[in-house]
Amino acid sequence: MLKEIGRNDLCWCGSKIKYKKCHESFDEKLLWYKTQGCIIPPRKIIKNQEQIIEIRKSGKINTAVLDFISEQIYIGMTTEQIDHLIYEKTVALGGIPATLNFEGFPKSVCTSINDQVCHGIPSSDVLLKDGDIINIDVSTIYNGFFSD
Repeated sequence: MLKEIGRNDLCWCGSKIKYKKCHESFDEKLLWYKTQGCIIPPRKIIKNQEQIIEIRKSGKINTAVLDFISEQIYIGMTTEQIDHLIYEKTVALGGIPATLNFEGFPKSVCTSINDQVCHGIPSSDVLLKDGDIINIDVSTIYNGFFSD
């Protein structure tokens, strides 16, 4: 799992910081967990501080979009209208709706009403009724980083 790296070498994560000040203690924890029988994720999915900052920026846009749409919903609105508002707000904030065209998904958001479990596709035929429970699943890409 762990490639041999010296304490004074630059860290494997690309931070340009010495390994001993960057990921050495983290890798030691991973090694301990591995000895306990845990499955250790590959390094390529472990993020450095700069990447985490970018993910947080994406998350802030995602949160802002959710806050925005929660104030826009009304009885009689179509889920297609929700999709349009989500798209416009996400793009206005500098993001890209992550679901749009992902593996053929045609919309910018998933809208699931009442007992629909997840990944409902917005439609001009689906109107919100009084008492409906709606789940709005927003995902955002910002500078290549995803948030959900």
